[in-house]
Amino acid sequence: MNICGINCIYNNETCKVANEVPEEYNYNNDPDCYFYSFNYDGKESMIQITNITKAYLFGIKIVNKYYLSENPYVLKPTSGQTIVVYYSPTIIKQIISKYAYGLAGGKADEYVDFNVHTDVTTSTASEVTTLTLQPASSDIYYQEETYNLNSIISNIGGFYSSLSGIFAFLFGASKLAPWGFLQTNVFNCLCTRYRRKLVRKLKNKYEPIPFVSGRAKNFTLEERVQSIENLLGEYYLNTEFLNELLEDNGEAKV
Repeated sequence: MNICGINCIYNNETCKVANEVPEEYNYNNDPDCYFYSFNYDGKESMIQITNITKAYLFGIKIVNKYYLSENPYVLKPTSGQTIVVYYSPTIIKQIISKYAYGLAGGKADEYVDFNVHTDVTTSTASEVTTLTLQPASSDIYYQEETYNLNSIISNIGGFYSSLSGIFAFLFGASKLAPWGFLQTNVFNCLCTRYRRKLVRKLKNKYEPIPFVSGRAKNFTLEERVQSIENLLGEYYLNTEFLNELLEDNGEAKV
């Protein structure tokens, strides 16, 4: 902890300044603040400190390894105030520098989240400031962010969707095409026969050919519209829900 004040008292003795402080802990704009270390021995390890003006819950040390808090918890007790801080440490390993534009894992960093909630009482009969640290659990949890196949696929999908949205915003959406990149480029030789067969089928089945034949003299407007409906209903649109309208109308008539 980074504690500000004079004559910090811990267990009826003067607080002892931490012997070794990591370089990352040197965040101190107040010359009256010093780093102190206190032992964490489980759920019964209650730490009671008096005569302080401000305290920062900075991090935790486990087996000679320091874990900084991403956002140090700040306590500012006033005269005659008693603050009980309940905390449950969670060590979090988080990816901070992603590889391949976030499509794969990368450099990770570990920090501690104390999950703090406080209980404050004020006494007018005493001017002593008391800070009590009370573990809410005897366990220290560990949370790790990892990359697997599902997360990579999800990132690729999100990346592609964002590019598609930008392209559609700038240049508009492209026309619906039945042939994708694989059919037209990679498997072109395998799909040629199938494409020709489908073209012949459409030519024989749809007469006039929608959007191509134009205003043919031998066909009425009703026939042209019917041909478009048949093509859209068979290859592009799902019209099953429209059949429910006919069923509902039939039941209403009955």
